[in-house]
Amino acid sequence: MKLDSARGLKSSLIDKLVKGSLLPATTIKSLGATIASFAAAPTSRATLALGITRKGKTEYRLAVRLQQRSLDSDRFVAAIRAQAGREADVCYIGRVHPMSTPWHFKRQRPLLIGASVGHFDVTAGTIGCFVRGSNGKLMILSNNHVLANEGDAKKGDAVIQPGDLDGGRPATGTVAALTRFVKFKWNGDNFVDAAVATVNAGITADRGKLKGLGTLAGTEPVELDIGEAVCKVGRTTGVTRGRVSSIELDNVFVDYDNGRASFDNQLEIEPTTSKPFSRGGDSGSLIVTADLRPAALLFAGSDHGGPNDLGVTFANPIKRVLKDLKVKIAI
Repeated sequence: MKLDSARGLKSSLIDKLVKGSLLPATTIKSLGATIASFAAAPTSRATLALGITRKGKTEYRLAVRLQQRSLDSDRFVAAIRAQAGREADVCYIGRVHPMSTPWHFKRQRPLLIGASVGHFDVTAGTIGCFVRGSNGKLMILSNNHVLANEGDAKKGDAVIQPGDLDGGRPATGTVAALTRFVKFKWNGDNFVDAAVATVNAGITADRGKLKGLGTLAGTEPVELDIGEAVCKVGRTTGVTRGRVSSIELDNVFVDYDNGRASFDNQLEIEPTTSKPFSRGGDSGSLIVTADLRPAALLFAGSDHGGPNDLGVTFANPIKRVLKDLKVKIAI
């Protein structure tokens, strides 16, 4: 039918719904409300939506969207089909809810592993986990390019949560101060992309919680083997699962804003679900084993490769990260 006809049909059916003339009231009582009471019973009216959808390039149909599965076999929808003929596209859509911002994009107090974080001059990355150095102070562990702006930052610079991209600002969101980082060698071999920032006084952290997964199982780093199942909580993709597809990768070139850096002895992770293991903003995530033991620090990813060409993720072995930064995981 033409667009005007589809609009007319929709308007007519909505009018009948409100007035209660689509079916006799007795027919509708099985739904828990009569048609005549729909206007006063929003929970009943909310089980069905009417709109317009396209049929081919120039023709249109009535879009009937059911939020209660039982309606599909009910005489109520049958009556709509009868009036619309073959011009009704009926589809069950289930409960409709607001598309709220994921928790890891938001301000988190106490601080949480997996939450958005970054140097004040960086978009956003991820809180990997919490560590302590020789002085015993609690620190955030993440990447150099997340906390130290690829080495352009200086000690004491503000680290904000959430990161700048997610609305964090130094005046209201400063949670830590950059303490140290492993400098990049732009013309040499690199092994880690890592930095730590000391948590400010008065800022608390839920040190072992991996929201959506459980609690970090111990502080001792483990070495990963090919085929081993892993998971992570990250700022962009949240909880994801994958497996180690390669170990001891050398000559991995990563494109940063300041240039290209080569990394040796890296881990490659491929996804084991229908979504990527990581995306931009997940940098700094702690990769853990299936039983939630600390194993690697996520720092880069590819656009292609892996199952379904979803891309693969690269990570530093966490043992080397902790050694180079002279810290231990704190829970």
